[in-house]
Amino acid sequence: MLEECVCVLAALECVVRRCLGPDGGSVLFTRDTGETLVSRHGQRLLCALHLEHPMARMVLDCMCAHAKATGDGTKSFILLLAALLRGIQNSAHMHRKGSWTGPGLRNLANRLLAVSRKELDEAIIHKITPYASLCCSRHSYKREGSILDLLIGGYISGRVAIGQAKILKRVLCEFYHKVSQEKDAVETISFIHSHFSLLHTSVTGLPIGSSEVIEGLVVTRDWSVWTELQGPVKALILYESFGPTFVTSGNNISICVQQNWLHRTESIMKQKLLSLLDLQVHVLLSSVKQPESVVQWARLNHIALLEFVDSAQLDLLSNIGAAETLSHPPLQHLVTLKYCRRVQLGGHRYACLGTHTHTLLLCAPAPGLLDQTVCVSQGVFAMLQHLFQSSIPAADQSQSTLSTQDLWGGVMCGGGVLPVGGMFEFLLHHFLLNERNCGDPECCRLLAEALLCVPRTLYSHNRRSFLNIQTCFLNDLKQLDRAKLRGSELPDLKFGLGFGESSELAPCLESVSGKQQLVVSVLQCLHRLLCAGAILHTRSPLRTGPQTHSEEDEEEEEGMKEQSNSTQRTDV
Repeated sequence: MLEECVCVLAALECVVRRCLGPDGGSVLFTRDTGETLVSRHGQRLLCALHLEHPMARMVLDCMCAHAKATGDGTKSFILLLAALLRGIQNSAHMHRKGSWTGPGLRNLANRLLAVSRKELDEAIIHKITPYASLCCSRHSYKREGSILDLLIGGYISGRVAIGQAKILKRVLCEFYHKVSQEKDAVETISFIHSHFSLLHTSVTGLPIGSSEVIEGLVVTRDWSVWTELQGPVKALILYESFGPTFVTSGNNISICVQQNWLHRTESIMKQKLLSLLDLQVHVLLSSVKQPESVVQWARLNHIALLEFVDSAQLDLLSNIGAAETLSHPPLQHLVTLKYCRRVQLGGHRYACLGTHTHTLLLCAPAPGLLDQTVCVSQGVFAMLQHLFQSSIPAADQSQSTLSTQDLWGGVMCGGGVLPVGGMFEFLLHHFLLNERNCGDPECCRLLAEALLCVPRTLYSHNRRSFLNIQTCFLNDLKQLDRAKLRGSELPDLKFGLGFGESSELAPCLESVSGKQQLVVSVLQCLHRLLCAGAILHTRSPLRTGPQTHSEEDEEEEEGMKEQSNSTQRTDV
């Protein structure tokens, strides 16, 4: 089973290792239909593969669960897991065991999982976090731009090309700052992360440099009835039609026919439309198709009408616009818009509603690159959300009164971030190997050696560069430890490892909590792999939830019993 896992992870590793870091390339996927996909986004690459092996699908499920929680580390997940499996395989030969047995692998998996609960937590709290705080506080004067710029730059540098990264970094920072008006950092990031699908619009066929931040909420629908409107206008949000309501019964429609029914229905609808004029409504926003008579009425009365709007987008508009709820249906919510516009984005005309928010417009020349850009942009705010949830204690209510700059500064000075380029892996490798009170030296050694696979792959274009950086970093770390023991002045620490002096994106930052969660998720996935005793293939659908017997199942079982009894009587 171990050898099979090693082979499966080696195949996945070959896909992602070539596109890790800013110096990595992209992967080109082709289909029999001629369709192509070019991407370097880890989750998109692995999800695009046609995986038949159950171990590979299990790894993919674990990786996707980790990415959903942190928004980061999908390629490092595969590299670290593959390195751990190879290390376990090689340890059997080093100790002349020949091969691991099933009980031995399960015992090792339990021990490694215990390391994530004890030794890993102690190394993060007592070693890495103080070092990160010291490193960032001593070099704050050398940084250009805000902490947000450095975090976004570190996140997107390995997911898009360098030229695209510079543009995307600028647009995402601008989007955050415009949305964050009168909001603190935690509230802004939570708002964008929760509503990202409603706050962005993607356009294909344009260069990524056309990406921008648009004031207002862009709705990817064109106006059914358009009229030029000046100044603040009142808009009515509708979730149902002004016309008659039919009662559906199965696949049929039943209509209650009464005398003068049509006349009464039209009279009621006219009364509802006249009430709009009394309310001084000039815009109708509907999630459904309105009757033709309503469309004609809107044209005659110079009312702008927008149909088929996403209900979730209407809900968001009601929340941010402080909508007034009306009592008589279907007039439900009344909001005031600063303006209404018709915008041309690519080859489409959309509606733009003036609200207290902004829309992120993402452009790319091809669908595959556009999907990658959207995934990276959404992942940025998932990463920031996880960072704030992990770095700001929930019990510390005083954080809510701090300014945005104080919150970002607290994350940095509190050791919540580290320079990119392998510093976390080098630090954890060093502390795990030199921990005197380690309860399981063998497991700590396995994890420590596997951690170096990430920086080794980052600098794979020049192995001597990796060795030089590792040697210099460890020497600086030893000098720091000696200075602490003597109580002398601390030596000057290099800000980050970077990707070479010529890198335009260095220095950048990454989340310590995200890196810690990556190690924990990998060890949990390793535990699932090593505890699997056998692979069973079945043709029947798998039931993972509680199994309930329906009446059809009972009838089928009774039929099988009767058939079995008749067969026995025939044999007799």
